[in-house]
Amino acid sequence: MTMMKQSYLNSGYLTQLIMKKRIQILIIVILYALMFVPLSAQTPHTISGIVKDRASVPISGVNIRVEGQKWKASTGKEGKFTLEIPQNSTITFSSVGYEPVTIHSGEKKWIEITLKESQSLLPEITVTSTLKNSMKFVFAPSDLELIKDMLYLKTRYKIPSKRFQSDSRVIIQPILSNNSRGTQKNFSPIVYDGKNYDILLRRGNVCGDRAEKEYYSRFAQIIDPDSICNQTLTYADSCTVDDINDLYTTEVRIKISTFCQDEYRDTIRITNGIIYPMRFFNYNLSAMDLDNSYIPKQTPLNFNEKGEMHLRFRPEDANIYENEGKNAEELRKMKKALDDIDKDRTKTLTTFQIIGYTSPEGTYEYNLKLAKKRMKNAEGKVFENISEETIRKAKVDNDAVVESWTTVCELMEKDSIQEVSQLKELIKRARGNHNEISWGARRMKIYPLIRDRYLPRLRRVEYFYEYSELRTLNKDEIDALYKKDPQKLTASEFWSYIMSQKDATDEKREALYREALSIHPDLMIAANNLASLLIKQNRADTTLLKPFITQDAPSAILVNQTVAYLQKRDFKRANHFAELLPDNKDTEIVKALAAAMDGKYQEAYPIFEKQGGINQAILLLSMKQNSKAWEVLKKVEDTSPDTEYVKAIAANRLNNVNEAVIHLRNAITQKPSLKEIAQKDGDVLDLLDLLDLDKK
Repeated sequence: MTMMKQSYLNSGYLTQLIMKKRIQILIIVILYALMFVPLSAQTPHTISGIVKDRASVPISGVNIRVEGQKWKASTGKEGKFTLEIPQNSTITFSSVGYEPVTIHSGEKKWIEITLKESQSLLPEITVTSTLKNSMKFVFAPSDLELIKDMLYLKTRYKIPSKRFQSDSRVIIQPILSNNSRGTQKNFSPIVYDGKNYDILLRRGNVCGDRAEKEYYSRFAQIIDPDSICNQTLTYADSCTVDDINDLYTTEVRIKISTFCQDEYRDTIRITNGIIYPMRFFNYNLSAMDLDNSYIPKQTPLNFNEKGEMHLRFRPEDANIYENEGKNAEELRKMKKALDDIDKDRTKTLTTFQIIGYTSPEGTYEYNLKLAKKRMKNAEGKVFENISEETIRKAKVDNDAVVESWTTVCELMEKDSIQEVSQLKELIKRARGNHNEISWGARRMKIYPLIRDRYLPRLRRVEYFYEYSELRTLNKDEIDALYKKDPQKLTASEFWSYIMSQKDATDEKREALYREALSIHPDLMIAANNLASLLIKQNRADTTLLKPFITQDAPSAILVNQTVAYLQKRDFKRANHFAELLPDNKDTEIVKALAAAMDGKYQEAYPIFEKQGGINQAILLLSMKQNSKAWEVLKKVEDTSPDTEYVKAIAANRLNNVNEAVIHLRNAITQKPSLKEIAQKDGDVLDLLDLLDLDKK
C-alpha cells in the first residue's frame, strides 16, 4: 500500500516536470519565431502638414490621434504639426466645432487637411439658453479690451449646480469672432471634470468622440462640483488682434457631458465690440516741428556762359587792334559781363577760359605759338579793369588749337566740292605730316578757294566763364519767381515762401511741403514738419523721415518717427526709436506716449496728468478709473467730435445713459464716420439704438 502511494506521487511529480519543460520549450520557440517577424510595419516615418478650415485659415489646437498609438498630439499656433509614426498609419484630426477627418498616411511626407464646420456641434450664434434660471449659466458683463496688439478677455461666470455632477464634464469654450472677416479664434477652454468622470476616463472607458475628449483633458481640472457651483468664477485670456477697426464679438459655447449619456449644449454671447478708448488719444502734443536753427541757409547758385568772340588779327601778328573789324565791340561786351560780376557782391567769378582756334596753313609749330600769344593778349584785354581779388578767386586759363587739314576736307565735302579728293590724296601721300600737307596745298589749283572760303571759317575765339551768385531775394521777388518757375527757387527761398503763406490751410501747407521735397529732397525741415502735420491728422507716414535718421539726427526727427510708428501700431519699431531718445523735456511726452500705447498706463499717467484734458481722461478710462475720468472731462470745454465721443464712453460706463446719448449724438452729428467706430466699440455699441439719428 505504501509503495503504491509512493509510485502515484512519483508519477504526479513526473507529469508536472514534463509540463514545465514543454512550456519552456514553447516559450523559446515563440521568442525564436518573433525574431523573424517582418519589421516593415514598424518602420518609423516622419510626416508633417498643416490643418486649415475651408477658408484656408490655419487651425491651432486640432487634436491628432494615430490608431494604435497611446500618445496624443495637436497642431501648433499656425496649424502645423510633425509626427513620427509607422508607415500606412490611420490618423484622425478633430477639433471642437469641426467634423473629424480620418486619413491613411501612406508614405507621404507632407499633407494638408481641411476641416469643415460641424453644424450639429456648433449652434448658430443667436442660440441662447432656454433653461430655467436655476439651471442657466450666468456670465457677468464682460470686457474685450485692446492693449497694444493683443485683445484681452476678462469675464466672470457661475455654473448651475443642477447641471454639473460628479459624473459630468463641463466645457466652456470662449470664441473670438471677427465678423468683418468671417473668421474665429479659440481662447483657452475652461474644463471641469467631476471625480467619477475622471475615474472612468482613467479606466479607459471613453464614450463619444475620443479625440475631442482627449483634447479637452489637457485643460481639465478634477474638482468637486459642490466647491464651484453657484460660485463666482473668473476667467482671463488673450489673443492677437487682426485689425482694430474690425467688428469683434465673443461667445462662449458650453457643453456638459454626463458619461455615455446625452449632452447639453448652449451658446451665449458675452461681448460686443472691443474696449479701446486709446484710439482717441491725441498725438498733437507729441509731434514736434523743427526750430529755426534748421532753416536752410541760402546756397550759391551756379551760372555759366559760353560763346564766340569775333576778333580779327593781322597776319603773323599777335596784337589785337581795337579799331579793326568788330574787335572793339567784342571786347566791350566781354569786359562788361566780367565787370558786372566784379562789382556785384553777391556774385563770384569761379572760372574763365579762352581758346583760340587757327587755320592749318603754315607750319604747325609756328601756328600754335602765334595762336597762344594771341589768346594771352586777348585775356589781358578782357581783364584790364577787373579787380585782382576777382581774378585771384577765379581759375583763369587760355589755350590754342591748330585745326587740321582733315577738318578742311570735312567742310569741303559738306559743300560737295569735287576737288576735295585732291586734298585727301595729298593728306594720304604725306601720311598726316602737317607741314608737308601745308606746303603741298599751296601748289594745288584749288588752293585759292580753300584760302578764301574755308580757312577763315577755322579761325575763331571761344570763351567760357562760370560764376556763382549768393542772391538775397525779398518776399515779392520770391513770390514772383515761384509763380514763374518754382524749380528755380533755392531750398532757402522755397522755405521762405512756405513760411510767408500765413493763411494757408493744412491741405495747402501739405502740398507745399511735398512740392518743396520734390525739388529739394534733402530739405529736412520740410520733411519733418510734414511728418508732424500728418501725425496731428492721424495720417502718419513712416517713410518721410527715414532719409534723415542718423546718429546725429535732431530729437524732433526721432520723436516724430517714434510717434508715426505708434500711430501705425508698429510697436516694435516705435519702442526701438523711443529707446534712442535722451531723457529731457523735449522727449518726455513721446516716451510717455510710447509707454501708454504699450499698456503701461500707470507709468505714463504722471506726464499726461500735468497736461490735463482729453489724454488724461483717456488714460483714466484705460485704467478703469471712470469716475475720475468723468470729473476731468467735465472740465474740458472742447466740443470736438472726438472729445464728445470720449465723454459718451465715460458717461455710459457710469450708467449716465441720457448724458452718454447726448454726447454720442453730438459726436456722430459732427463727424458721421464715428458711427462706424461706435458700431464696433464695446463702450458705446448699446447706445446706438437710442440715438434716433435718422430722425434728427
